[in-house]
Amino acid sequence: MKCYLCGSEKHFQREGKVRDNPNIKILECIECGLVFLDTQNTSEEYYQQGNMHNQQEVYKLTGRTDFINDMWIFNKARLDFCLNYIIGKDILDFGSGYAGFLIQAKEFAKSVTGVELEEQVAPVYEQYNIPLMRNLANNGGGGQNKNDVITAFHVIEHLQDPIEILQQLASLLKENGKMIIEVPNANDALLTIYHNKAFQEFTYWSPHLYLYNTHTLRKLGEKAGLKVEFVKGIQRYPLSNTLYWLAKGKPAGQKIWGNFLDNKILQESYEASLASVGATDTLIALFSKID
Repeated sequence: MKCYLCGSEKHFQREGKVRDNPNIKILECIECGLVFLDTQNTSEEYYQQGNMHNQQEVYKLTGRTDFINDMWIFNKARLDFCLNYIIGKDILDFGSGYAGFLIQAKEFAKSVTGVELEEQVAPVYEQYNIPLMRNLANNGGGGQNKNDVITAFHVIEHLQDPIEILQQLASLLKENGKMIIEVPNANDALLTIYHNKAFQEFTYWSPHLYLYNTHTLRKLGEKAGLKVEFVKGIQRYPLSNTLYWLAKGKPAGQKIWGNFLDNKILQESYEASLASVGATDTLIALFSKID
């Protein structure tokens, strides 16, 4: 099996299991470090029908759940990170889900638009008066509507051909437009430093076709013909979550131990330590269009 990024056929099987299909193998390219699944079972229909969110049982339009609260916090952090890029700008969020980021960004941007296949999200966009596109071809009938900034938060790892999609997205950017990409880190400390078995059997998931590290995410942007301004490691989950995985083999430690462990100073120090060795749980990249 050839590596999507570099074409090498040299790879090894990573420790761990795909949580919803243990028969799928988790492979890592020896040449470039791309982590990928040996079987790809998803399709546009999978996402249109809401299978991703239905499997997680995480969202209900009529009630506020822990998932919704968690996502609000994550989207607030994204907004804080992106704010200087989006103030007064035209924003397109690719794979925008239930519009969590756009709802918050709408206050600051000139305009916001979502791109989301999932059919059941439409009422949210109607409620907040946010334009919703079902696919990239809907963008003004052939890409006439250009954007200052395109965001994609935890979407690129789902794509079978991410280079092609990034190229399509780049065609929807204005001159000097920016693309902000956030993905899980294949070199998460729980995988590569602590080798936590419980996490290795939880984090891999069949819709996550590719997992990137700082090198492979940079390489992805370059192969798509984009200028890579930076790839930065960020830590979405605090130290309490890591310690809970190590002690109990379960997620959500921040909800149990966070009240006495987590604070801004500790979180920033923990993030900086992990970032120095490329082992944060999340990566964020800034790509620019090359005209």
